[in-house]
Amino acid sequence: MKRGLRIGLLLPAIGTLSAAGGSNMQGDEQVARSWQKYLSRSDSVESVTLYGASSPREQQLDVLIHFNPFLELHENTKNILYLQNAFPESRYKGGVLGVFQQVRNRFSGFVFTSRKLMKACTDGAVVPFATDPEVFFPQPSDVYRVPVAFVGNDIRGAAVNQQYLSPAVPLGLVIYGNHWAPPLSKACRGKLPMEDLPKLYSSALINLNAHLADHIRWETINLRIFDIFACGGFIISDHHPGLFEEFGDCLVYTEGHEGLWAKIVRHLADADDRHKRSTTGREIVLSRHTYAHRAIDLVTYLNALA
Repeated sequence: MKRGLRIGLLLPAIGTLSAAGGSNMQGDEQVARSWQKYLSRSDSVESVTLYGASSPREQQLDVLIHFNPFLELHENTKNILYLQNAFPESRYKGGVLGVFQQVRNRFSGFVFTSRKLMKACTDGAVVPFATDPEVFFPQPSDVYRVPVAFVGNDIRGAAVNQQYLSPAVPLGLVIYGNHWAPPLSKACRGKLPMEDLPKLYSSALINLNAHLADHIRWETINLRIFDIFACGGFIISDHHPGLFEEFGDCLVYTEGHEGLWAKIVRHLADADDRHKRSTTGREIVLSRHTYAHRAIDLVTYLNALA
């Protein structure tokens, strides 16, 4: 009988999901731990081990999936790059494509967050973000029943904040996250414990979303969309073609500014429409966007490389 795959997942840091301390919680760790959980349930997998950059890697592995392209390679195994579009041109020459060209010869295979990004780079596996329905499911709580909520750190810049968040402040916007500057700092209640995140998504009447610029460019749907829908939450978001192709009118799209204000006012007053959209969004997510689905695609690709 053929032995199952021994998989390593390598991140810059682990232990970032605690709400304690001043550092940001890392979405990479949330994704990696979900991969670990669902890959471990596959009959084709013997083990899945999570490593930080400084963790010893003495265990024999068949593949090591790198969540950052600049971490140390593992000898005598296949090093696979999980390339996300998180490399803005302001900091990385050529952006994500420049980074890919710089590191492509280091790796034996590639995993991408969108089909558009894969087509711009090389052949590999497309493994978008997803949700863990055992963690993210409807959990309404009066503590988090707020009119409008946004979860995230202040990394999008003043222009995006002004366009997609500031118009919601007079309507009761509550922000959970880190390092917010005035005037949005007045709406911020600090970091949210990971275990309370589904409660907020379930309970806020409206959840706001704004993608990073590279997410829009490469048509990557961010993690927040899948988790909110899995909780039965209602979303108003910025727009990109990949998001509309996948979810249609399950969520409300906005160009921000006064239009966002008007849509918040309208949908705060229409509970039936909010319920209809969020229910359909949840059905779509559970049917094809859980980490159980992603684990199948990932194992298929890794077995093909073996």
